[in-house]
Amino acid sequence: MKLSNLGLRTKKHMGNEDCYISELLEQSGQLKKYSAGCFGFGTMLLKIKRNIEDVIRKNLDEIGCAEVQYSILQAKSFWQESGRWDKYVQSGTMFTSKGRHSDYAISATAEEFSVAMVKDHIKSYRDLGFIHYQIGTKFRDEIRCQGGLLKSKEFNMMDAYSFDESKEKMIENYNKMMNVYHKIFKELGFDNVVNITSVNDMGGKIASEFMWFDDEYGQDTIFCNDELGLYVNEEVFDLQDEELKKLVLGKHYNIEKSCFVKRKAIELGHIFQNEQVYSKMMGGTFINREGKQDYYWNGCYGIGVSRLVALIAANQIHKYGKLIWNDNISAFNTNIICKNSEICLNAGEKLYEKLKKSGEKVCLDDRDFSIGEKIKDNELFGIRKIIIIGNNFEKDGTADIEDRLLNTKNTIKI
Repeated sequence: MKLSNLGLRTKKHMGNEDCYISELLEQSGQLKKYSAGCFGFGTMLLKIKRNIEDVIRKNLDEIGCAEVQYSILQAKSFWQESGRWDKYVQSGTMFTSKGRHSDYAISATAEEFSVAMVKDHIKSYRDLGFIHYQIGTKFRDEIRCQGGLLKSKEFNMMDAYSFDESKEKMIENYNKMMNVYHKIFKELGFDNVVNITSVNDMGGKIASEFMWFDDEYGQDTIFCNDELGLYVNEEVFDLQDEELKKLVLGKHYNIEKSCFVKRKAIELGHIFQNEQVYSKMMGGTFINREGKQDYYWNGCYGIGVSRLVALIAANQIHKYGKLIWNDNISAFNTNIICKNSEICLNAGEKLYEKLKKSGEKVCLDDRDFSIGEKIKDNELFGIRKIIIIGNNFEKDGTADIEDRLLNTKNTIKI
């Protein structure tokens, strides 16, 4: 990719967001805020977002999940079938639209539509035991958008739905997804992630939140007991339902709040055991092993993809003191920075073509800016390696290679 093709110019100053990372991404020219909670992605950030999606997709496909796509414009009748239309409309969370003959929701979530897609095909227990997922755009009319991409009205997410014949099978898939979530977050560079057992607000009883501990960006307060490996939300201590409290806290259900330390964390993902709630509401039945009609068991699973773009950037800055995108999700791993002279640009072009053919994720900064400006811009772009073709190349045919991650600098002959 030649940067002259991007129509790209960075800003000299940070924006006015309430979040340093979103300000930084806006300053790089790769994030555009159109209105509160609504953002556009520049070429580099879009590539990064898609690479994050590919990490998620690869891991889900490896455990046998199947990718699908549900409707974004959702007919009111499906929401009425589940009984959630009035609740969501009255809460003001869901965007709605009036069509010629019906009202529609603009996808805030897709439990109803996951059931609707499969219920005509599921006849027997032999048809169950699968997980569908999609990666797409959701819309929620948040009262207060915070932290740029961290809490917005329009966002990308992966949402998945499991369909099983029994509670035991549902829990098996739930645990399978819990394990693959940890694998996904580790591949995305998060080492400091725990899953927190919590109360399910989607209809079932149990849920787990995947939290990244961070004092600066944490939006939730988590009660932590590292010795017991126990991490819970404060709401758990206020539960009146003793059975539910035992489910969440296990053998430690009588533990006192004073045994925990409070830490700030932010959610990376969320999984739910929805049990038979949606299949019962929407008539999702099958013939079980005893030959009787039963409702299937569901789990649902979500990861905020666009939120991860900002959080990965934050995580990298915490680690290295500067933005350096991980090699596996970066838009470009190498940036060839050329002095704006014919001899340097020609050499840069040849090297760019050669590296591109070799499979390197490379870009060529051929914009009509000084080398100093281009190097400063690269700090905002978060590209790991730069090759500088400038005055030294004009003198003796050498170029400098800098690795921002390893803090190394070498001179090479081109």
